[in-house]
Amino acid sequence: MNDYLDFISPITERSQIKTFIESDAGVQQQEGKLYNMFAAWWQVHSASLGELPKTKKVMELRAEFFSSFVDSLQPVGLLDRFKVAGVVASWWNEQRYELRTLSESDFGGLVDSWVDTIKDALEQDDDEKKKQTKFDPLNHKLVGRLMPDYLQDIAEAEAKIAELEQQKSAFEQGEEAEADVEEGEESEAVNIVKDLETDLKYIKNLIKEPKKELKILKKTPLLNKDKIAELEIFIEENEVEIAEIEAQLEPYKKIVQQLKEAKAKLKTLKNELVKRLEGARAALSNEDCQDFFEGWRLFQQYEVLFAN
Repeated sequence: MNDYLDFISPITERSQIKTFIESDAGVQQQEGKLYNMFAAWWQVHSASLGELPKTKKVMELRAEFFSSFVDSLQPVGLLDRFKVAGVVASWWNEQRYELRTLSESDFGGLVDSWVDTIKDALEQDDDEKKKQTKFDPLNHKLVGRLMPDYLQDIAEAEAKIAELEQQKSAFEQGEEAEADVEEGEESEAVNIVKDLETDLKYIKNLIKEPKKELKILKKTPLLNKDKIAELEIFIEENEVEIAEIEAQLEPYKKIVQQLKEAKAKLKTLKNELVKRLEGARAALSNEDCQDFFEGWRLFQQYEVLFAN
């Protein structure tokens, strides 16, 4: 006879199991113990990382990190041996090139290599950038650490562009399109600006020849009085309509100009990235570089543990 098990009363759906386990007091207590053990491990073994530029023993450091990390964290019981080993193995694999650079130079040299990586990425052409879509120079840890104000300027410039593009799109769609959407009706894509510009071009072309004719007729006004009056009325009526259309388009033109200026500002900010970054790097001592490197590693390790 088969036995069937049901969810406990607080759980009605399978999707709730993960949240239920993570909120359990016992699990949270073990997580806290895991992070405390990690902090203790880091305090002891980060010194070996700091000595790497002097010892240059990359593989010895790897062996030390692997064995000590597993021995320290596995006894907590929250992660098995393979999971714990996988955490440090994944971290080492991702950072192995930086660790080699560190062993061959120093912390300042490593930071310089980051600057070069960012600079190379910015100098790539579009085809090269497409091949490396995962790397965004603006999201590099060095930029975030050294130039938070710069990133804030970038964010504000991008937000301004998004706002202006929304205004531009809303103007092009017009009020009638918005009304159709509110009523739940399907409407064809409209562009009020395009329609107005088409009308404007048509009217300007319409009075082009009459203007030329009027200019000729005014050379002999006494002979062409009636025709001149007729043309003047026709031209004036159309010029009034031209003025009305141009007045309608004026707010749109301002939005387009502001958008152009905002995009130019963003481009300037991005073009200044390397210059600003090199200036910020020049102000760092080797000790500052080491503090930054080790502090970031500690933070990243916590992120890796959370992910597991």
